[in-house]
Amino acid sequence: MGREASITLAQVAAVADAMVAAGTTPALRTVRERLGNMGSLGTISKLLQQWRADREKKIASALTLPAGVQRAILEFMGQELSSAKAALETELAEQQQEAADLATENERQAAEIENQVDALTALQVELATVQGKTGQLELDWQASQVEMDRERKAAESARTELAKAQLRLEAMPRLEADLVAVREELAGERTARVAAEQAAAVTVAKFDASERRAGEIEARELAALTHIAELERMAQQGARELASANMAVQASQARLESAARELEQARALVATARNESKRASEEAAELRGQIRADTLAAQDAAKRANEDRKLGEHGAKTPASKK
Repeated sequence: MGREASITLAQVAAVADAMVAAGTTPALRTVRERLGNMGSLGTISKLLQQWRADREKKIASALTLPAGVQRAILEFMGQELSSAKAALETELAEQQQEAADLATENERQAAEIENQVDALTALQVELATVQGKTGQLELDWQASQVEMDRERKAAESARTELAKAQLRLEAMPRLEADLVAVREELAGERTARVAAEQAAAVTVAKFDASERRAGEIEARELAALTHIAELERMAQQGARELASANMAVQASQARLESAARELEQARALVATARNESKRASEEAAELRGQIRADTLAAQDAAKRANEDRKLGEHGAKTPASKK
């Protein structure tokens, strides 16, 4: 089995530095593409992590300033740098763990695929051996068939000779001794023919067993190929699921931010509705008080008008009675 080309730290560092200089972030698959798709993802991931660690050390050493400037900067930026560094270290640790897990899984799958290929090669060698034995058995079976045909022809010839001998015996009684000899020879030929037929049956059985063994090996070879294809499919699916998970996390963060904005808007609307409800209640209470006052005033006016009407009627009746 051919091995992939070896990738060095210098090659990975050169590609990553070029991407940083161009304003892009070095990603695992992008670095591998720029390397000509050479090397495994696990190896490139480990070398890329080592490049990041070396780059952080270089940046840290480049940030060394004179003592006075350091004191001024540290007094001003100490707390912010500590909190930012802690967050970045946490994020970096998570990313490194994810990359290490992915690299380990890829290496395990590559080793398993290599083992399957070795097993397939061994099965192919075994199949070739069995096919060779099967060919030899087939040749032996064909030879036994030829031997059986020869014995059959010899038996037919013996029967012909026996018939001739019987005729001669009927004509010439002195040929009885020859007939006995021919019969004994025929019995020997029959015994040889039976033995040859038994040997041919054994050969046929061996040939059938070889064919079954070859069929089993072909089935195992097909199962191994299927398993290798399944492993490759699982590796591709794992990469797709990782990309989908990243996209799902980003989408969830976007939905969370949108929900937070909608929650703030809903709270503002609730506060506005509460204020408007309060004002409406106050206005309704004021209006009820005004209606109550107007009703009382109308009742008082009606009462006074009724009293004035009664007084007027009483005054009108008094002069008529005096007359």
